[in-house]
Amino acid sequence: MMMHLPRQVWVVFVLGTVNSLGWSATMPFLAVYLEVERNVPLSIIGLAYLVTGFVTLGSQLLGGRLTDSLGSRKVLLIGYGSSIVTSIVLGLSIEFRTSVEIILLLYPIFGFVRTFSQPAAFAIVAGENSENLRTGFSIITIGGNLGWAIGPALGGILAQVYDYAAVFLLSAVSAAIVSLITLLMVEDRPTLQGTKQVKTLLSWREDRNLIIFLGLTLATFILIGFETTPLSLYVAGFLKFSNEEIGFLFATNGIIIVMLQLPLTRYFARFRTLVTPMVASTVAAAIAFFAASVSTTFPEMEVVTVIVTLGEILLTVPAQTVLSLFSRSGNRGTYQGYYSAVTNSGYSLSAFFGPLSFSFFFFRPALAWILVAVLSLVAGLGFVLLSPGLQRDYENQSRHSERLVD
Repeated sequence: MMMHLPRQVWVVFVLGTVNSLGWSATMPFLAVYLEVERNVPLSIIGLAYLVTGFVTLGSQLLGGRLTDSLGSRKVLLIGYGSSIVTSIVLGLSIEFRTSVEIILLLYPIFGFVRTFSQPAAFAIVAGENSENLRTGFSIITIGGNLGWAIGPALGGILAQVYDYAAVFLLSAVSAAIVSLITLLMVEDRPTLQGTKQVKTLLSWREDRNLIIFLGLTLATFILIGFETTPLSLYVAGFLKFSNEEIGFLFATNGIIIVMLQLPLTRYFARFRTLVTPMVASTVAAAIAFFAASVSTTFPEMEVVTVIVTLGEILLTVPAQTVLSLFSRSGNRGTYQGYYSAVTNSGYSLSAFFGPLSFSFFFFRPALAWILVAVLSLVAGLGFVLLSPGLQRDYENQSRHSERLVD
């Protein structure tokens, strides 16, 4: 089944693999660099990631909307080309020890351009593979996490052997490669041609359940996002893990997703309710974070990473599929922009709330993990309560679409 996916889906698979390799190599180590090398307080690092979260929110919405009007290829080239420049600038800033204030101002710009093109890539998959959305999204998720399996481990080695600036050089190289692939292989298909009457914006009156779903998904991404920057800060600052160990924790995350994304997605596709995988995701996250509160060694944190990664698997593709099921040919980019905004904002906001929670529980930072575990269960309850209304909306929309076809 996988080998019969459209060619453009496989192109997006390659783009996601290479691009995420460069992006993931930088994510954990900029925070570690600021904390360890420049002695920046955790609260300031968290604030920088909070600002980046709001910036990427706008980036995803703008990128999704422009995808529907300009086409995926142009948006991809804009995002990837800008990523080359910002990666080089940040790398040089670290190399020449530019003031911390300048680095903190540059990072939101880096985050904006690095995530700008995601809705365009997702829209290609939604448009080319409408008959088998879960498989298509699973494949590009696997591609992205192949990059995650390699990027942080490679970034940790580069940071240890050379310096932190080398990590951003790797990011620039990956952006240059995906720019070239896009230029040569991505087909340009604006999705709003001839369909400008299609509804693109969500409204509380008509889309209340879908908006609530997005809110709960954002909350869950914030919580599951504690496996990224907050985890790297925690194990580096409190458990004294090395850069290589931090890199291998992130590599574990990527490897597990590569191995289990497609089997788990197919298994949970058997369930008729749309939110079943998301509920399971929050339970897995709760178990992982309860375990994190009592874990102190690298093997124990490896187990935590495996469990929370299962929760991530059960959240990403299912949530993206729900947004695709509610979208149409003229607004796929915009709706995928909603999904990308929720994803990246969630991870950025977790980078803000993580340091704050560790600072709040300064007498015993491990207690922060218990709080996150409890909130994960609360999010799961929210999905359970939302399920009937969301399912009803989807069935009503499906019947309406069938009448239009008839």
